[in-house]
Amino acid sequence: MIFNVMKRLLLFIAILFVGVACNKTIHVDITGQLQDNAASMVYLIVHHSTSEPDTLSVASIDAENRFHIKCDIDQPSPAFLCDDNGTALTMFLTESTPLTMRAVEEGGYVVEGGPINDKYNLTIRQLSDLATQIMNIDYNADTAQEEHESLMAKCQDVLSTAITYNLDNIMGVELFINQEARNMTADDMRVRFNQFTPEMQQVPMMRLFSDVIAVLERCQVGKPFVDVNVETITGEVMPLSSICGKGKWVLLNFWATWCEPCLSEMVLLRELHSKYALMGFDICSISLDVDPEYVRQFVANNQFLWFNAMNRNSHTEDDAIVSDSYGVQYLPANLLISPDGIIVAHNLHDADLAHELQHRVAGEEFCSYPQLHNNQGVDVEERK
Repeated sequence: MIFNVMKRLLLFIAILFVGVACNKTIHVDITGQLQDNAASMVYLIVHHSTSEPDTLSVASIDAENRFHIKCDIDQPSPAFLCDDNGTALTMFLTESTPLTMRAVEEGGYVVEGGPINDKYNLTIRQLSDLATQIMNIDYNADTAQEEHESLMAKCQDVLSTAITYNLDNIMGVELFINQEARNMTADDMRVRFNQFTPEMQQVPMMRLFSDVIAVLERCQVGKPFVDVNVETITGEVMPLSSICGKGKWVLLNFWATWCEPCLSEMVLLRELHSKYALMGFDICSISLDVDPEYVRQFVANNQFLWFNAMNRNSHTEDDAIVSDSYGVQYLPANLLISPDGIIVAHNLHDADLAHELQHRVAGEEFCSYPQLHNNQGVDVEERK
């Protein structure tokens, strides 16, 4: 009896501790100076949930282009400083240390002065330097592949180390969700998520990302595709099962007309569809645009002669979003679905996609070589 009472008491104390920790107020205090007289106000904005961005504080810019902005926030979060022209000046991580925004030589601004932001800025500089080295590789050289793989490994090491040593603060959360998770399986995401402290697991962006991981876990390689109703660009509503799992290889492709990498990939998809359509291959493209008529015209003008649908189904009460059912975070995104409806691959692009279809559809031996170019996707949340 006493043992059970003690267990309940300890559990209550643990829950209370987590609750208090998660609601610890952060006192944000930033001073800065803009480089010109183009603005009169500075706004501090956070966006840590599915809701609209919140403006937490506003400050005037004085005659010397200086400002001082302060506010309290109840959860650690990435935040943005913007001016009244709608220009995003910089991103920073909220912490209870006086911070300074200063201009940098390369252009733009950086927020520094606190331990979290200083560590974050150092990591971003290291990753940026490595990315520059990757872009400067001479891919005609015999050592290009080795050099590329070495630099990519260094990027992964910098990122993984930074997160591992910051599992108790918002820096680790930001780098995990917006950097490391891009190249992780759902299982690996869940393992990393569970390494964070209980306090960090409860911040809004982590709770939301846990839901994304749950969706991705249902859409892993080896799992059946998720059947949802989609609205075609002509307004007809039909289930994905009308095209997937019907004896053909299907590439489920998420794209948008405003996404430059998507447009480049759509040219390749047109070539691949023309090559393999008579061999049991089809494409189902889901557009994240908001205007079906514009997409319909765009598809017709560019001869995307396959199944095209909209991401949002306006015929349902909940205005269902197809990309949410597949945990799509970046564009372009795709899944290759087998003739019997099983997901066999995620996010194959360029040469990797062409070679996989050559292997799967045409039945030829898969000849793999590394992707020596940089596929920069577009963040879906930035365009919602």
